[in-house]
Amino acid sequence: MKKITVAFLLLGAFVAKAQDVQNDTIKSASIESLKESVDEHSMKFAGLEERLATSDADLGKLTKIKVSGYIQAQYDMYDSWKASGARDGISNSFYLRRARIKFAYEATDGVKFVLQPDFSFDKVSLKDAYVVLNDRWSKTFSLFLGQFDRPSYEVEYSSGSMEMLERTRMASVLYPGEKELGAKLEANFDTKYNFPLKLQLAVVNGNFAQGTTTNQVKDIDNNKDVIARAVYSIKLPNSGLGIDFGGHGYFGKTEILSGSTLTGFTGVNGEALTVNVGDKLDKKWFGAEMQIYYDILGGAALKGEYISGTLSGVKNSAYANYNKEFKVDGLRDFKGFYVQFIKNIGVKNQLIARYDSFDPNSKLAGNLVTTAADLKYTTLALSWQYFYDDNIKINFGYSLPTNEKSTNSGVGADYLNRDKKDNTFTIRIQAKF
Repeated sequence: MKKITVAFLLLGAFVAKAQDVQNDTIKSASIESLKESVDEHSMKFAGLEERLATSDADLGKLTKIKVSGYIQAQYDMYDSWKASGARDGISNSFYLRRARIKFAYEATDGVKFVLQPDFSFDKVSLKDAYVVLNDRWSKTFSLFLGQFDRPSYEVEYSSGSMEMLERTRMASVLYPGEKELGAKLEANFDTKYNFPLKLQLAVVNGNFAQGTTTNQVKDIDNNKDVIARAVYSIKLPNSGLGIDFGGHGYFGKTEILSGSTLTGFTGVNGEALTVNVGDKLDKKWFGAEMQIYYDILGGAALKGEYISGTLSGVKNSAYANYNKEFKVDGLRDFKGFYVQFIKNIGVKNQLIARYDSFDPNSKLAGNLVTTAADLKYTTLALSWQYFYDDNIKINFGYSLPTNEKSTNSGVGADYLNRDKKDNTFTIRIQAKF
């Protein structure tokens, strides 16, 4: 009996041992499978994390890109008549004045790229394309290199922010196209030292928007024009008054290039001027500016500039140094100024009035003027802006240019002892983002 009992105990122990071995085998297989599964998911998570890191880096770059732009669409009515009584050109038109997108990208601290194309129905032109290197230490200096606004209050004032529809005749003659290719150094002592002085010094080609497009992409001679400007600000917050005033100087030359027609040049008094290839005619002037801001009944501002100097150029548009707004081959002493008043009416309306004057030949007046290009112009412009919201504004503007009268037949029948009718009424809608 004892032998039979021992045999059953041994058999039971063997069966139990066999079951333990089978259970361990199942657990081992499950763990390996689980490890493989965990490892597989870990790899997926690692890949996802890597992609997220890449996306974060890309998103970080995108957040450094600032995109803005605006479209100015308008309807114009022209009051333009010839001396004969016949209408001079089209009397009204829809017009797309500007359509621009501006991209600004700050790659690293202190380095910024700006690109601004301008779109029209038949072409795309480049308005701004420059790199800015900002001083990281004193936070005072900035170096611009590329194509940018010339240092001038009116020119640097954004086309999308202007209260008046267009810039003055003086600005379009002295700074055709507004931009220039070159280098510009700015120093703003208000940022770091709380001293409200801003200095600008630019060295530029001097032939932007002059002559053919081919002649604008590079300098046409080895001469560079220099522009210097200084602005100081006075702030009286207790009185609600702020005043900016300053001045600028332009120092350049117009070189008579090979291939130019050397006849027909005239001096500041209208006398014949003999020129030769290689001659350099003066192109220099000085200007003063002031802007006064006063917190009264919603806010008001009074702005003005005065510029006087000598300008030179050639008449034929095929020439590289042809200024289409100047329209004179030779030397001219000029004077120009403008005064502009701006008054906010409530929070959505603004009234603007501007009077500007430009005399392209200040040495001659009245009947001594022998060509229409030398006639002095004064312009009264009125404008009313309605701000529909933060992105849309509607502008109603009326411009009344008045030219100097001369009985000299050289000015042409349309100007002979009369003020040529050339008023313009405009309704413009500007949408920005």
